[in-house]
Amino acid sequence: FLEQFWFSEDEKKAFLRQGHPDIAAFHHDLYRGCNEQGRWWVMEQQPGPVNWARFNPAPLPGMVRLWTLEAMAHGAELVSYFRWRQAPFAQEQMHAGLLRPDRVDDIGAHEARLAAADIATIGPVGGPPKSVALIFSYESDWVTSIQPQGRGFSALRLAFEFYSGLRQLGLNVDILPPGASLEGYRMVVIPSLPILPDGLVAQLSAFDGPVVIGPRTGSKTKSFAIPTDLAPGALQSLIPIKVVRVESLRDGVSEPGNGFTVNHWLEHVETELAAEDILENGHGVVFANGRVRYLAAWPDAALLDKILRRAAHEASVETIDLGARGLRIRHAGGHCFAFNYGSESITLEQFGRPQFIIGSPTLAAADVAVWRTS
Repeated sequence: FLEQFWFSEDEKKAFLRQGHPDIAAFHHDLYRGCNEQGRWWVMEQQPGPVNWARFNPAPLPGMVRLWTLEAMAHGAELVSYFRWRQAPFAQEQMHAGLLRPDRVDDIGAHEARLAAADIATIGPVGGPPKSVALIFSYESDWVTSIQPQGRGFSALRLAFEFYSGLRQLGLNVDILPPGASLEGYRMVVIPSLPILPDGLVAQLSAFDGPVVIGPRTGSKTKSFAIPTDLAPGALQSLIPIKVVRVESLRDGVSEPGNGFTVNHWLEHVETELAAEDILENGHGVVFANGRVRYLAAWPDAALLDKILRRAAHEASVETIDLGARGLRIRHAGGHCFAFNYGSESITLEQFGRPQFIIGSPTLAAADVAVWRTS
């Protein structure tokens, strides 16, 4: 999975025993959005080293508890650990369980008990407040898998990078399918949606908030053809821009801008709009028309952060600089959960002096803190 999303070697080393700080949360919100009622379970939570990856490190002490509470914060109704006891036979005998093969409690059993006690202390959480809607369709990933036009272009990967960028700003994100209600949300991001479903343009036109649209959106018809009016197709009624040529960039090749780069993908556009962000060669990559923005390239972290901050400011959504160190937060039902995916302690001074339900102002590695916000 790490290789699929091209995480850097530094990231792989930094989160070797914890996992990337946005991977689990991304999938929690992705699957929660597949159900109109938002109901979901974790069926096989990792309790220790697994056996199916190329390499299988032991989780950092505390991570089994953290993963459990993070699932709770994202609305899980149940977390089931796989497995109860490590099997001493057959093909999965190297997969850890809550119990060791000799039936003695393993680390996971202890942390599961701690998590259960935490859940009892926290009590019912309730649903998350609506803030950012990220629109994703599996169809978009099929399109880019069939015709990537450049190794590694994946709509799923781009959706994850947008999601991670929003999480680093301390924002709550709901991943929604196209057509889901946008009522109550403050801003909308569409990382890449090549085929526009019926009604989406009208829905975005009626949305009263900033909209960020990523590359290749509106670039295909339902029959997998280029629209007669070119990309972004019907979205041109919201932002007058026409994509006339696209190119993919080789691995390791970037086009520099002012404090940022673009990688993998670059679009050439015709428009009378002045570009908000341009490359050093004068090529425009971000265009805005009122509250609608179009990103005509695959951004690096710096450009993505710039765009998302800009939209959040316009939406009057408060951001918190969490950065890439490993601190992540989640708001749910009048609670704030803080998770430390890093390998060192972190202070929570940027949150003032909350009344902690669990945890303290100093968050150890793989630790969790929860406090009430209302």
